[in-house]
Amino acid sequence: MAILLVFLFALSSCPITAFSASSSNNAAFTPQDNILIDSGGKSSNTLPDGRVFKTDQESKQYLKTNKDVQVSDDSANVSYPIYQSARIFMEESTYAFELTHPGWHWVRLHFFPLSNKEFDLQKATFTVSTDKYVLLYNFKLDANTTQSVLKEYMLNVTDPKLSIKFTPMKDSAAFINAIEVVSAPDNLMTDQGQALFPVNSFDGLSKFSYQCVYRLNVGGPFINSQNDTLGRTWISDSNFLKEKNLAKSVSVGSNVIKYPEGVTPLIAPASVYASASAMADSQTSNQNFNMTWDFDVDSAFSYVIRMHFCDIVSKSLNDLYFNVYVNGKMAISGLDLSSLTGALATPYYKDIVVNASFMSNGLSVQVGPMNENTGTRNALLNGLEILKMSNTVDSLDGEFGVDGQQASSTNRGTVAAVGFAMMFGAFVGLGAMVIKWHKRPQDWEKRNSFSSWLLPLHTGDASSFMSSKSGSHKSGFTSSTLGLGRYFSFSELQEATNNFDSSAIIGVGGFGNVYLGTIDDGSQVAVKRGNPQSEQVLCCRPAINPQLPREQVNLAEWAMQWKRKGLLEKIIDPQLVGSINPESMKKFAEAAEKCLAEHGVDRPTMGDVLWNLEYALQLQEAFTQGKTEEDETKPTPTVPAPISAAPTSASDSDEPPAEKKTEAAVDDHSGTAMFAQFAGLNGR
Repeated sequence: MAILLVFLFALSSCPITAFSASSSNNAAFTPQDNILIDSGGKSSNTLPDGRVFKTDQESKQYLKTNKDVQVSDDSANVSYPIYQSARIFMEESTYAFELTHPGWHWVRLHFFPLSNKEFDLQKATFTVSTDKYVLLYNFKLDANTTQSVLKEYMLNVTDPKLSIKFTPMKDSAAFINAIEVVSAPDNLMTDQGQALFPVNSFDGLSKFSYQCVYRLNVGGPFINSQNDTLGRTWISDSNFLKEKNLAKSVSVGSNVIKYPEGVTPLIAPASVYASASAMADSQTSNQNFNMTWDFDVDSAFSYVIRMHFCDIVSKSLNDLYFNVYVNGKMAISGLDLSSLTGALATPYYKDIVVNASFMSNGLSVQVGPMNENTGTRNALLNGLEILKMSNTVDSLDGEFGVDGQQASSTNRGTVAAVGFAMMFGAFVGLGAMVIKWHKRPQDWEKRNSFSSWLLPLHTGDASSFMSSKSGSHKSGFTSSTLGLGRYFSFSELQEATNNFDSSAIIGVGGFGNVYLGTIDDGSQVAVKRGNPQSEQVLCCRPAINPQLPREQVNLAEWAMQWKRKGLLEKIIDPQLVGSINPESMKKFAEAAEKCLAEHGVDRPTMGDVLWNLEYALQLQEAFTQGKTEEDETKPTPTVPAPISAAPTSASDSDEPPAEKKTEAAVDDHSGTAMFAQFAGLNGR
């Protein structure tokens, strides 16, 4: 009895987690539409996975053709008997299917060029289309093809009827060995993904149709349709891995995999998540060490890359952080599977949308560790699916739609147009320079230097062109000469502001003082001079620095990685370490994070930002003055509730009146006391 009570107590004290039991790894799916045709077959064929392909005679109600031939070759060396027969069409022919349930459907077309005395199927050229989509355009098997070819599509069929049309080219023929039209789960393709560049959400994935170009079981063996509930095949990644010595295969038992709520084996079988490619030497000192997979793709189309992850290498949570790149661009920065799944050995997948404009040199997927010394320096990838997206005329092959309409643009046309425009612009610019040179005044050397008509040559310093003979310090780059803004030399700005005299200060910006100056034509200008010792810099680095490692280039993204880990202090200026109140920094970081929300409506107003910054400032001032330790029992400094417009009077805030704040800001140049001067801060 005591043992039973202890056991019951243990059960009641275990947290309830939304994971599927390992037994659900073989979750069944019964498609409402399951049409399998062995074209040209003499009898039904049953595949090892149990699927039965019926002959044309058994499903003759589907085919509409005026001229066709059935051929077979029982001696053909093929993987399945469905490839030992084929139906050949000399004219346009159509399979019309009545669907039980419209929605997502797999359409799989099987091809193998059987030997035939009358028809050379190796040379057959034809187009395959549905009522809406072009699936294959002027399709022809490779001359050296010795294996069967499978073309797999995923179509969102909205009508109760689906037609598949075969149209041979003139003086050619079309053929097909087998056809599958099978219902797919409604939630297999979600409507939202992530665009690669710029990184943003991509809505409307359900409006496209797809061709599965590659499906890989990364780090694991070939998975046939018998071991996938949806009849999919997953091939090994070994032929696509760029440097095999940089990766090692890792695996666990399939029963270890725990599916979270919202993810089922229908997304990918447990055997995909139970194996992975990880870094061969996770402790390597090479900061640029990434595992890379390269793929040949049609660069005229956009793609969805579905990446499958499952942490089967870590011994504890929050120990694995790595980056994911697609075609050299950051796709996922600081991927933390523990935070996303809450457990080890738990599947997670991500859909990345890659626009055709980034497909000029094929497709490359990379995973690699973060450069920071956090956790185990490792990275992994379990599975990969590359799906071609239909283009603007609903074609998945070629630039023409079912109705003959041409796609609005292709990469080749776009590149050619851009190249021509750049070449034309270069010739026009060169011609203008030559004409202006011939029309130059006789005293051009005295009147102006080259700087009056040439663009400035930026070499890293702040100086402009100056005439070597006149010694003039005037830059000469005015709107009257080039239609561009004027470029000022540093000496011109010194002259305009009386060498940045403090009496000319009219304001304090985030990174320096603003001076009132007068330039040579008498115009008054405001000149902001950067202050390298600005007290408003937390990390002491530019917001964008291309010279840093890829995950550190964008300061905002880099900072958010560390904030999610609770280690924001790792990236602040070393001179500030220990001098910032943790609560103040936390409030500051929270305000910054809210400002980075993807959608404008989710970002705080300027008034809310102001309130949070003033609150953080009060916490910091109390900390600096030693009040944090002295007044532990006292309440937190009082600040007004966040409002749309900042308080402007002493009755609304504990801060001094605005008039005194302006003076204080000019005196200490901190800029912090100027916040509450602004009113109507409702913008985002």
